[in-house]
Amino acid sequence: MKKFIRTLIMITVFFAVLASGFNMCFNAAMKEQLKRCNVAVNRINREISDTMAESGASPEELIAERTDAWKKTYGSSAPRSIVFIPLSSSENTFYTSVDKRCAVCSIYGKDNELAGFVQYTCSDDVFANIRRIVNIIIGVCFLLITGAVIFIHFAVFKPFRRLSDYPERLARLRDIQKLPESKSRYFGKYVWGMNMLTDVFAASSHRIHMLEGEHQKLVSSIAHGVKTPLANIRLYTDAVRTGLYSDTGMSSDIADKIDSNTAKIESMAAELMTASEASCDGCDIEKELFPLSELADLVRSEYTDRMALLRIPFTVECINAPIMDSDKYALYRAVSQLLENALKYGDGSGISVKMMKQDDSFCISVRNKGELLPENELPYVFRSYWRGSNAADKSGCGIGLYVVHETAKALGGSVHVRRIEETSEMEFVIYIEQ
Repeated sequence: MKKFIRTLIMITVFFAVLASGFNMCFNAAMKEQLKRCNVAVNRINREISDTMAESGASPEELIAERTDAWKKTYGSSAPRSIVFIPLSSSENTFYTSVDKRCAVCSIYGKDNELAGFVQYTCSDDVFANIRRIVNIIIGVCFLLITGAVIFIHFAVFKPFRRLSDYPERLARLRDIQKLPESKSRYFGKYVWGMNMLTDVFAASSHRIHMLEGEHQKLVSSIAHGVKTPLANIRLYTDAVRTGLYSDTGMSSDIADKIDSNTAKIESMAAELMTASEASCDGCDIEKELFPLSELADLVRSEYTDRMALLRIPFTVECINAPIMDSDKYALYRAVSQLLENALKYGDGSGISVKMMKQDDSFCISVRNKGELLPENELPYVFRSYWRGSNAADKSGCGIGLYVVHETAKALGGSVHVRRIEETSEMEFVIYIEQ
């Protein structure tokens, strides 16, 4: 908005300077023209007086005879009209010069006697029209350009700024609210296309999430499956080394080779287990300073409309907006996972999010009303592939809360869960040490 106002001010200043400069230059040109006209008037008036003194000719005849010659001689500086006013005029008219374009001069005849007056009118109608037209053009250009800037700002730039960060949010947040449908001829198709991309991305993300779960299951199965034959091989090698099978002709160097290969297989199994445990979304951490209120605004913007459509009371509260050094988007994904669980397992009577700073740590609490987990199940909720007794008829593979746990751990914090029997609420709290 500041840039828009600054642009309008610059346009206004530009046209104000342009109009002022033009009018100043035009006034200077008009003054110069008036000076030339005054010079022409003085010379013509002197010529009329001298001719009358020499020949006694009538002023009206002199003016009629020489008007064309004067126009040729003085050009644009020549008076537009020259009118003789005799002293014996019967009209009750008082002549005076009240306009810079008009001059009344005395005419003297023979014996230097006053013969009358001559009224000279200089023409500046053309210049006045030019001035008026140019000022109108400047004004119209100002209005057109200002209107175009205002239209472009509200029709293009303003909606574009609302849409410009959507691709980044889609890339970093994974699951976000769709853009509201728009009939704008500039961005309507773009919004439609981005919403289609959001659907495709959400479907792909869900499939990848499921495949990652299957991958972890496969790796874990292989790793655990290898342990049994490894244990048997080690027993055989120990038997050979102790001479249990000495009559078979197997030497101790063969036993050493078997033992070496066993160690390699064990190492591979350990690597598979490590890869399985490290495969979670919470590992791509990019820390930066940001107000905690930004995270609250992000959660609010993505879930308020959705909760309203589901008719679920939803509140997001941030106390004092402290500055946090962490990964805002990783935290959002963790909070989003908790909210998705709240939607899945809650009874729809209310979900609340509260963010604050407590001593040297930041606290993010997500509460939802609904069926409470048994107390004896709470220690297991953050284990991978573990599902509670309330998940029998719910879809999922049991790694959502595990991802939240790993994300909090990667950010230098922890996540906890508790039952609030007084209000029939489950509360999940993320603590991030600073």
